[in-house]
Amino acid sequence: MAHLLRVDQASSLRVPVTSMSEQNLYEAQHLERWIVEHPEVIDDGLKVVTTQFSKWASQDGGTAREALDILALSSSGQTVVVELKRGGDRKVHLQVITYGALVAGFDRVMLAEAYAQWRRRRGAVITDEQALDELTEHLESGWDDEILKFPKLVLVAERFPDQVLTTVDWLTSTVAEALEIECHEYTLFQDDTGIFVSFQKRFPVETIEGSLLRPLGAADSGEVKQRIATIKRRARSVAVITQHHGIPDGASMDLDVATLVKPAIVAEFEEWFDADPVRSDITWVTDPIRPLRWAAHEDPSARWTPTALRNELFAQAGVPRGSFSAADAFRYRGRNLYSIAAELHEEASGTEED
Repeated sequence: MAHLLRVDQASSLRVPVTSMSEQNLYEAQHLERWIVEHPEVIDDGLKVVTTQFSKWASQDGGTAREALDILALSSSGQTVVVELKRGGDRKVHLQVITYGALVAGFDRVMLAEAYAQWRRRRGAVITDEQALDELTEHLESGWDDEILKFPKLVLVAERFPDQVLTTVDWLTSTVAEALEIECHEYTLFQDDTGIFVSFQKRFPVETIEGSLLRPLGAADSGEVKQRIATIKRRARSVAVITQHHGIPDGASMDLDVATLVKPAIVAEFEEWFDADPVRSDITWVTDPIRPLRWAAHEDPSARWTPTALRNELFAQAGVPRGSFSAADAFRYRGRNLYSIAAELHEEASGTEED
């Protein structure tokens, strides 16, 4: 059971647990909105694509009315189906598997169309082309059509019956090892100042290496899942470095793309990059998401994710950026972000074992 304490110096007061039903709160009106506004409670790398999507049709005229709660895109390039429940549901895993099968048919153009329509419903002025650019900007290593065939399924509920957790574990570990399912529980608290909600992953247990680094049954799906796992590890590099203070605040950063894109593009990019010394003035900021500042930007105080700054630099240079991981390109004292994070995690794991 989750607990929340309100503390003041040496004193503390327990905040009582409440529930959605007690507070007259509902899935679509409230829980969905909380996660759309703060997808990081599920995963730092999520970008919401659409909500309540229900446009399914087959070539022979068949249709389906299922409306998935939230469809998101992870920075690794996976689609993510988020199914929300008020209270608990013994059949929620069956429902989300159906949604996963439907979502596996999406390609990048369909995702962009769904994202643009959702944004327009919310008052934005955006074309399908602009929507595709926004989604592409979010990706750590560009689009991978094979990865799109393996959506991640996320169940969010106040509680999970034992049979749901047992079935999910059996499905992912024995029957369909390429299937990725997460179970997140949320708890509501209330005191005289208001209502609070916390989120906690129940399944699987989180590790820096990711739960996909086990032998997989199908060779093809295993190869795709290994690519997803690698992209995720690189995307988590910034958070690991920040957590363990691996790079000092204000440290000077380098960018090395020599082995990451074609030689002709490297030459053109480096010619632009070296033409003005300010363009290479990149510094580290202690931030788990946006740890970089670039002095040559019109707003030098702006903070960037490694991927966003990589994209900006290549766009200004006027050359194709390729699909390499930004964590492999930005370096501190000759070492890229991924290798720094990997060493920090290994050191931390060794300390815990001792």
